[in-house]
Formats: sequence, C-alpha cells, structure tokens
Amino acid sequence: MNTSDQNTLGLMSHSLGDPSKRFITCQREDLFVAHESLYQHATPTRFYHHQADTFVFIIKGEVYLQQKTPLSLHPTEKETVLKTHQGMWLAAQTLTNVTLLTPTVELCLIRLHSTGHIEENERFKKVSSGTVEFTPGRNHIKTWPLWQGATGKIALELYPPHYKETLYYQKAATQYLFPLNGITYVSNGKKPPEACPTLGKIICKQERRAILNPSKESITLLTVVTGPQSKGRILVLSKQN
Repeated sequence: MNTSDQNTLGLMSHSLGDPSKRFITCQREDLFVAHESLYQHATPTRFYHHQADTFVFIIKGEVYLQQKTPLSLHPTEKETVLKTHQGMWLAAQTLTNVTLLTPTVELCLIRLHSTGHIEENERFKKVSSGTVEFTPGRNHIKTWPLWQGATGKIALELYPPHYKETLYYQKAATQYLFPLNGITYVSNGKKPPEACPTLGKIICKQERRAILNPSKESITLLTVVTGPQSKGRILVLSKQN
C-alpha cells in the first residue's frame, strides 16, 4: 500500500509487526475508517474484538475468519472465507480471528454512528457485487448497495469512461471515497481536479464535490455516506454570465 498520501488525510499509523501497518483514515463521531496492510510472513493472523458493529471489506487478498460470541446466552461459532472485494458485518462484542490465506492482504474497517442495530441476518453474511442487485444511478453509474440503514450506506459504484459528474454537496452527511481500480479525480469547482489519495478521501457535509473519470476504462469505488439518505444531495447551480 502506497503511504505517500498519508499527510493528505492527516492519518495516524500503527505498526502491526513490520511491515504490516494499520492506518486510521477517519475518526469522527459519525464515521470511523481504518485500513490495514498485512503481510503473511509478519502477521499471519489478526484478532478483532470491537465494541461496536464493524464492517470489514477486503481490498486485496483472501482471509479465513472464525467468529465466536462468548457473551451470548447461546455461544456460537461461525467461519467463512472473504475474498477480494467482499465484505461483511462483524457484530459488536464478538471475537473474530482472521487468518491470511494470501501473502498480502489489504482490508478496510468501517464503523458508522450507532450501528449497534445491525439485524441478526446481516451479521457475518458476505456481501459483494455478486450477491446484491445493482441499481442504475445518475448518468449511467451502476451501484451495488452492500448495506443501507438509518445511519448510512455502504456501496460499490462503477463510473463509466470519460465520466464527469455535476457539482453537488451533501446537506448533512459525511462521504468517504476509496478507488478500487484506476485513478479517480475529485473537483470542488474552484481548483483543478485532484487525484483521490490511495487511502481514500473524506468529504465533509456541505463541501462541494464532483467525481471525474477521464480515462478510457471504467473505475469502481467503495463509497460510504453517513446519515439518513432522505436528506440526499444538493446540486450546485452554475452562475450564468
């Protein structure tokens, strides 16, 4: 994982056994995002015990997960394999052992505000573009909603070649963008478009933005939007001369 963009986001990094590292990309009241770059020879296994429901998404590689719920009245054990671009919710207060099945693994951990209400049937259930139906979005964007609830939405979005988005802002939501392939550009309408950092970009509420894909190939983004979706996006109208 390229760390050259670390200062762009003011990231905090922690060693997990050199060269494996953990990067805290965003730590806000409504959104927490962390990335882990893991190497099998240094960190063959990881142990997770979160206080809140946490969504794990595999950016690269493959892992084997074993989960236990020791605090439950009826303790259970579950196991599964997560591959590239698959994700799932890890329920709060569960013990999860993650074993690397490939030499390197890159993953993203996401927590939304008050996500303790995740439904039982959504926990430890794999989701990907192959398990959910895509929905046609604005201007030929394809969206695969990995999860949607009162506190936000996690999705995969595919942007076609030579795509130029209309400038807009989120009225009351934080947005996180993470390119899974190619180079994504983001414009605020005032400065030249900037390439999205390799560890993703946090865009605050009421901050103008437009996503651009000037390349000949489609690009896919992992996107997170916090808060009720009913508040939506507000287009920025251009001034007439």
